[in-house]
Amino acid sequence: MIWKNIRGIQPVIGTLIATVFGAGFSPLAPGTMGSLAGLPIAFFTQQWQWEWRLAFWALLILVGSWAAQVFDRLMQSHDHSGIVIDEVVGLGISAWTAGNHPATWCGAFVFFRFFDILKPPPIRQVDQWSKHQSAWAGGFGVIADDMIAGFQSLGLIVLLQWAGILPR
Repeated sequence: MIWKNIRGIQPVIGTLIATVFGAGFSPLAPGTMGSLAGLPIAFFTQQWQWEWRLAFWALLILVGSWAAQVFDRLMQSHDHSGIVIDEVVGLGISAWTAGNHPATWCGAFVFFRFFDILKPPPIRQVDQWSKHQSAWAGGFGVIADDMIAGFQSLGLIVLLQWAGILPR
């Protein structure tokens, strides 16, 4: 961490958003901490009309991309481990159909972490692509691979819901 670079309103706000108010500073499993921080956000938006939910998550992707770009520039890094706003977005996608069912929420969390950590195709390719792009594309790339992990997890959850294994 290059703490001296976090001076001024833009660096502070970018850092707070990128690290989800410090969850990314966890010395153990910052990605898992970011996913845990995303649970209440995803749960709170679960009952919104789909248009408002979609608008909220789209805005979070835009703001998160900006924040990831700012934080990476401040830390002179590419996809710094402290950036966990991408885990919040990925978990939000993964939990899209979770409703109020604890088993489905647990599935959304576990499946998302599984795909995010293992990075099966095309997640790994998008992750590698993002590390070789411009700062803004890199900021979006930090989030893009987690979005794909979220969609892969959501696909598995929907399949399990359709099969009656997880509640809808």
